[in-house]
Amino acid sequence: MKSPIAVIGGTGGVGRLVTRKLMARGETVRVIGRATLRARRHLPPLAQFFLGDVREPETLRTPLHGCGAVVCVMEPGTPESGVVNTLDTLLRGAVSGGPRFVLVSRPDSPAHTQERLTGRHPADEDAVRASGLPYTVVRPGLRTEHDVAEACVQALFGGPGTRQPAPDRALA
Repeated sequence: MKSPIAVIGGTGGVGRLVTRKLMARGETVRVIGRATLRARRHLPPLAQFFLGDVREPETLRTPLHGCGAVVCVMEPGTPESGVVNTLDTLLRGAVSGGPRFVLVSRPDSPAHTQERLTGRHPADEDAVRASGLPYTVVRPGLRTEHDVAEACVQALFGGPGTRQPAPDRALA
């Protein structure tokens, strides 16, 4: 990809794996996170770190500007409004269809418990679908962190698993 790829939550376990996989492909990666110390300890030296928080949309403008893709791997417990804030920031600066968006939808979130009871998708997934951006939702299920990271990379560059409608696979 010619443009940088942003990894929101890139200092967490899955986010670090996604970052490493993308960098191994020669991609320019902008990691957005809240933990500067964790970024220094765990990120590859060439990863660009930006201090940002999805609960504060103004912190996302600079790191998301000009990105060709965004992988959103937020920690469990992050409010669904974080995805909405991220999408809003992307759409305000988007040109020609906007960047590809990959959301790792957390099975351990309260929204997924509600989904199992009501059959309704979580609001963060609904916001992604309604955004008009090209997207993939990755639902980890019982996958390992490595499998989830690989599903995110496949969602950006193609490959098996990007369009399989099962609860523990990537959905598009």
